[in-house]
Amino acid sequence: MKVKEVMTTDALQYCTPETRLQEAAKAMKSNNCGALPVVDKDKKVLGIITDRDICLSLAQKQEAPLADRKVSEVMTRNVQTVESDDELSAVYHRMRKNQIGRLPVVDDKGKLKGIVSLHKLINKHVHEGKKELGDINAPGENLMKTIQAVTDRYKGTKEAATRLYSTL
Repeated sequence: MKVKEVMTTDALQYCTPETRLQEAAKAMKSNNCGALPVVDKDKKVLGIITDRDICLSLAQKQEAPLADRKVSEVMTRNVQTVESDDELSAVYHRMRKNQIGRLPVVDDKGKLKGIVSLHKLINKHVHEGKKELGDINAPGENLMKTIQAVTDRYKGTKEAATRLYSTL
């Protein structure tokens, strides 16, 4: 299966580095999404910002008032992407390797065309009646390995959060 068969294109939300954090959070809430690709004026992907990025940034002491803070201050710049003609195995591999749940879909010039999320992949399998998500020990990429890797990214974060909050 190809990325273009599962990516979100309609009602695709994105922002720019100059977007205020508060506006990015409002866009996520009103569109029921947890991440926004960050693009330049030509819609070339520069990064991605998640609801988690915003929440963690609010927990840190900052010089600038909240109302003045911008996406560029907290976005992930080294963003992983896929193209619409890529196989889903490429999506699973990038998500698993980088422990991420969303990938912007770009054309050959890096312009935003859509987004593919782990939630959308799970829903597609469920709605199609596919009970086989793949074996964690199977060779190659599959949805189950990807789910495990993405959820493993939070291992050890309790200790990191404790250290962060103790400095506030």
